[in-house]
Amino acid sequence: MGDSSLEPRNNELCSTHRCLNVPELQHIIFDIILHQPGGHATIAALARTSRRFLDVALDTLWCTQSSLVPLVKCFPQELWTVKRDIDGFRVFDLVSEPKPEDWARVKLYASRIRELTFDESVDMNDRYEGSLSGESFITLRKSLRSEPLLPNLHSFEWAQSLDDEAHDVASFLLMLNPQVSSMNVTMSQWDDNSAQTIASAIKEFGQNPTQLRSIHFAYPACLPVEEALLAVAFRQENLQSLVCSWENKMSFDTILHLSGLHNLREVSIKADQETTLQVVEKAQGLAGIFFPSLTLLSLYTDTTGLCDKWLGAIRSSALEHFTFVVEQPPTEAVLHDFIARLVQRQNRKLTKFAFYSNTPCARGNTQQHVVKPSTLEPLLPVDLRVLQVEPGAPVDVDDTFIERAANAWPRLRTLELGAEWRRHTPALAMRVSLQGLAPLARHCPNLRALGLAFNPNASAFEERFQAGDRPFDGVSFGLFSPFTLGVGSTSINPDDDIFLISGVLSDLCPGLRAVETAWQRAGDVDPVNDPALDEEDREVANRWREIDRFAVEMARVRRQERMWIM
Repeated sequence: MGDSSLEPRNNELCSTHRCLNVPELQHIIFDIILHQPGGHATIAALARTSRRFLDVALDTLWCTQSSLVPLVKCFPQELWTVKRDIDGFRVFDLVSEPKPEDWARVKLYASRIRELTFDESVDMNDRYEGSLSGESFITLRKSLRSEPLLPNLHSFEWAQSLDDEAHDVASFLLMLNPQVSSMNVTMSQWDDNSAQTIASAIKEFGQNPTQLRSIHFAYPACLPVEEALLAVAFRQENLQSLVCSWENKMSFDTILHLSGLHNLREVSIKADQETTLQVVEKAQGLAGIFFPSLTLLSLYTDTTGLCDKWLGAIRSSALEHFTFVVEQPPTEAVLHDFIARLVQRQNRKLTKFAFYSNTPCARGNTQQHVVKPSTLEPLLPVDLRVLQVEPGAPVDVDDTFIERAANAWPRLRTLELGAEWRRHTPALAMRVSLQGLAPLARHCPNLRALGLAFNPNASAFEERFQAGDRPFDGVSFGLFSPFTLGVGSTSINPDDDIFLISGVLSDLCPGLRAVETAWQRAGDVDPVNDPALDEEDREVANRWREIDRFAVEMARVRRQERMWIM
């Protein structure tokens, strides 16, 4: 006999409004409850209250997951164990292969998962359960054979993160389920065998021409994977997004095919000068059917001038997210004029502006390329969410510009100004101070990533810090959202107080997850022109490495302190 607590009672039918029997309305109501404080517990209670709520409640609870751990915990307990990683987080491990009868409960819930998304704030989330060991992915694959793990999965995010390629391959292949229409993937380097396995799986996965809507792939040079992605994209009739970090330049025919996809809203294109001129000439005769629905463009080409030609060819009125990656660094005047024309062409409708140069400006010719506040001035009337400028030269801004930017862009999420520039340029003083970062914390509540060189001198905060007071007097970036700070080529003197700098940064950035420095990414240098750069790089990188370690741990304490106060 079943559990009588789950059986509807006679008076239950009389006391419950008929609208609550409609599954569509239940989904709407439960979704609202889910996003309220204690929403998960409330929905779990509703699932136990009435059978009429059970299916929709379970669908709501299982719909979006950040890992496969909750599923693994549905196996009999003797099949899995728990250990702790170096950071103290739990790692779940399948110790033996599940038998067919062990899968019944797992499949009941697996079929309800529609989305797998990586939550960067897991260590700030009291619902975080831990991660799955690499060997467990292989065990799951072996047990399932060709059967899909998540038969109704529609969307997933995946990043290569494990120490063993075999584990990563198994983890990725578990994501390729038959109903997936959206994928957001970040890959590192694969060996040849792994790359071929991944490429073959992608090609086989994308056979259905109406299946995929969104393909986002970030990866280093990997020709088999790139060819597989293009082959899949060519087959998809309803593709809305194709954003990949292409290693090879696209052909004229490939670009022309993509330009005719009426539903395509986001695209990344890599084209040299010859192909660009061919495409622009062809676009003149295509009028409104050349990328007609585009909202986001990531363009990889040779020069800023070619970027201009592309913008003249694409006439989509919805286009407002731009990423430009060029091979030749523009001078300051060229970049200023390009930005001004873009803002004018967009009629100030611009949400993202990202500009990168793959090649740094020539040594001894830096001054012509230095980005100044006046270079970025045309962007101030625009309501930006993302600004990333890495022009192959220093970005020389000051506290005044940072304050103006903070007031002009209140919805800013990412601000990166020359954070990848690694040459130490003595002629350019670091004119942004630690105090000068406060307006960003005050006026830009959504900012999650900040990267720029600044003066790390924290002596102005020493008295308050030693007294136990908050250095910024209560002003800080978000408490619960992960924050990344890039310091670029910021130098630290041997007599700078590393512990004080760490404490000040942890107070300003309580959600701090990493302090990134360009010195740790230094490549080969010319010992003739920069005879001291190698030694300076090692010393500065070591100091920032200590600050990264101290500040991240101190920020963890700041979060705990403020959570108790709230």
